[in-house]
Amino acid sequence: MLLGGCIGDSGEQAGLDLVVTYDSTSGTIVEHYDEGELIETQSVELAFDFSQTTSDAELVRFGVNFLDGTPATTIEAIDGGVVVVEFLEHGLHEIALFALDDSAHQVITTITVRIELQMNWVESTTNNPTPMPLDSVPLNGETPPSAIIIESNVENPELIENIGGGRTVEITWGLVDESDSACQQKEGSVGEGQSISWKTVHFNTYEAHELRVQYEEGQDQINIDQTVTLQYEELETLPNL
Repeated sequence: MLLGGCIGDSGEQAGLDLVVTYDSTSGTIVEHYDEGELIETQSVELAFDFSQTTSDAELVRFGVNFLDGTPATTIEAIDGGVVVVEFLEHGLHEIALFALDDSAHQVITTITVRIELQMNWVESTTNNPTPMPLDSVPLNGETPPSAIIIESNVENPELIENIGGGRTVEITWGLVDESDSACQQKEGSVGEGQSISWKTVHFNTYEAHELRVQYEEGQDQINIDQTVTLQYEELETLPNL
């Protein structure tokens, strides 16, 4: 596949005028975890419309290249002008949009796409919570997230519905780095039939962490419902549609 030519917001080479429109250049991957296991991933799909691209020759192909060595996502011009690509990894992604005509002329433009990650984690009736891994390092090796946003909710449900009989549970939240040191920590107690939350933001995103809920004291089992978001600085190319 050719991948040379003009680079810019739009380009023209030997009568090939590349025009690509897109109404979104960002999105959020959502992962759902149940009892420590990943059960569902909702990826991000973005569409790039090449239908306004023109050429003095016959247009052959439109495509999107992730510039990471993987094959480009392409569509033959005879089959349409919209290329839809799927993003499975968080990060700031530089991608190339290109068009090719039958005179072997190719024009390329590069844009930046911002993909964030939201992880939803649920555990039920436990007194030994599973640590939640938080790998904030993007696989593309580029700019890491600007922040890790955490909201963790712990519930101590009634032992017997409408009757009670349970006790207060003592817990300690900890955001732990790769050296097993607590970057942030909070203690709390939650009575029967009640819930308690920890909301925090962490800015050291250059390494992996774990979010831990340590069961310190009590006899009741607890429910955990937490959401962690890897948030990036808004450096994406602005939509043009």
